[in-house]
Amino acid sequence: MALGTVPKFSIVVPCHASRAWLRPCLDSVLSQSFTDFEVLGVDDADADGSGRILDEYAAADPRVRVLHLEENVGLGPARNAGLKECRGQYVLFLDADDLYRPGSLEAIARRIDDTGQPDIVLFDYERVFWDGRVVGNQRHDAFAREGAGVFTAAERPIFLTFLEVVWNKACRRDFLTRHGFAFTAGFYEDAPWTYSTMLTAERIATLDRVVVHYRQHRTGGNIHATRGRRQWDIFDQYDRVHAFIQSDPELAGWRRFAFDRSLDHILAVLAKPERIGPEDRADFFHAAHAFAKRWKPDGYNAERSRRGFRRWQLVYDDYATFSTLKVTGKVLQLPSPRKSAGKLFHRAKLDPNLAVYAASRCTRYACNPRAIYETAAELAPQVRGVWVIAPEHLEDIPEGVEYVVAGSPAYQKLLGRATYFVNNANWPRGVVKRPGQVQLQTQHGTPLKTLSTGPDLDLVDRWDFNLSSNRYSSEIWERTFPSYYEELEYGYPRNDRLLTATLEDVRAIRASLGFDDSQLVVLDAREESHYDLGGLTDAAVLDVNAGPRVDDLMLAADVLITDYSSLAFDYANLDRPIVLLLEGSPGATYFDLTEFPPGLVARSADELAAAFHSGAFAASEAAKHRQLFRERFCEYDDGRAGERVVRRVFLGEDDVPAVTPLRERTPAPSAYFVHNG
Repeated sequence: MALGTVPKFSIVVPCHASRAWLRPCLDSVLSQSFTDFEVLGVDDADADGSGRILDEYAAADPRVRVLHLEENVGLGPARNAGLKECRGQYVLFLDADDLYRPGSLEAIARRIDDTGQPDIVLFDYERVFWDGRVVGNQRHDAFAREGAGVFTAAERPIFLTFLEVVWNKACRRDFLTRHGFAFTAGFYEDAPWTYSTMLTAERIATLDRVVVHYRQHRTGGNIHATRGRRQWDIFDQYDRVHAFIQSDPELAGWRRFAFDRSLDHILAVLAKPERIGPEDRADFFHAAHAFAKRWKPDGYNAERSRRGFRRWQLVYDDYATFSTLKVTGKVLQLPSPRKSAGKLFHRAKLDPNLAVYAASRCTRYACNPRAIYETAAELAPQVRGVWVIAPEHLEDIPEGVEYVVAGSPAYQKLLGRATYFVNNANWPRGVVKRPGQVQLQTQHGTPLKTLSTGPDLDLVDRWDFNLSSNRYSSEIWERTFPSYYEELEYGYPRNDRLLTATLEDVRAIRASLGFDDSQLVVLDAREESHYDLGGLTDAAVLDVNAGPRVDDLMLAADVLITDYSSLAFDYANLDRPIVLLLEGSPGATYFDLTEFPPGLVARSADELAAAFHSGAFAASEAAKHRQLFRERFCEYDDGRAGERVVRRVFLGEDDVPAVTPLRERTPAPSAYFVHNG
């Protein structure tokens, strides 16, 4: 958008601790059919990478501008920073974890034009829950019943009984500027903004359409779902509401209305244990009474209803009666996995130096759990590691590795005494986590195909730690598996060997497979073999599903041929050629791999053969793609991931070794390319 251009809309998106949902949020805006807008992304000094995501979108779309704040100021001041930079005729605010429904901006623009440029256009929303449920606004009928034409809040007060939020409105920018509206700091900052703008507006219109999908976080991911004294901010914010109303004699008729609304909001907060813990309930109640005493209108009498009785209890500070009544608000309470407990297999004392390992549903001695087990043997030898293996896979356990058979009495005893649980999948539902036990979920690849949590989402609540090899994966894990775990952005320990192996190690592996330095070795990691690779007559082809451990195969191979296998993300750590041999669609994926490939893309066996015969598979253009791919997906794999995991999880160290920058790493060399210069 050219400098000086005035777009129809300016959309302010403040970002803090929102990386998991920021991409879907921005995509929902930038994919709108109506395109005359700008996005002001405000990075509120976020350490989780939201600012980097904003910069990425700004580089790809000129409609996106980014403000990087030097310190974390909070949601209200972050919105103010964006508001100051707006150029649009109308200003909208969208939280970074919410979405616009398709066609929304076009509908808002049309409604603005049809109603003669009102001060505010109010639109509808739906709550979207983590389990897929979509719940509409309880007062949505008001749009059809009372939303025609333009009006003031006094003429149709029903629209001030909606949720006090800013993101369900489009406000004319010169209206905001003329009255100097700005957000306050702290929680519940939407309340003063809502009352001051709605009561000041001379012309309000509505749009009977769901525009925003308002995300309801499973773990209380928004700022309001935070326990502690910050919840007391609600009193300061409603102090501002009442001060604003009392400052204008023409608003005197709103005092009773605003008083009842503020008490209802305070009572709703008090009813939510994820906001006000049992230890704070009495103090919060008495603070609410002090608030009510400050602003109670003259001659106030509570209405004769259950809601009125609750208000009366606040006004008269009757906590004794209040605390004996059942709180009717229904809130899902998720226990922290560090505190979860239940029916125990054994009551024996936990062994602080006992760890249990499993991989691929107890079928293999492999992947990240294996690498962590082997690293722990060196760095934390006091921690005894025991594997769980299914009876039909006992041959997979090497000699010298201690194990128990899944389902056996020894297995039950182990689960009751172990402190540490390491797995690249969920433990069976029958495994009950005891207080003091620690679960590490290692994952088993960078996600490309869209994941589904299915019915096992509650099992995620057991996780204390979740392992990630790049920020892209962290976004997916946090979005798909919302819970209370700590994200360990350490890299994948199973890839450590790809960075630490020497040329001699590589040659030894190749020799064990029957290859010398002069032979080009190709690893075929396609999920489904659609093509015969026999056309590569000068190359030896290894099948990823046959032979020794996968990291040995990767070290031995000079080239990887794959389709949509996640192995490409691991193999890229070696900085060796990768060729995508693709046919058809992979189904739902998080991004189009062909638009961000790790190397050359071939669409047929003939194209593949031609790429090898011409050398294009290893040419500079393919290397350029590979470098970009490595920068995004090989972010933390530097050869010390296993060490970081062991030090943080087993040894309790917070100051783990820093990740070596990509440019300073030395991957294991390819014997073939070394031999051929």
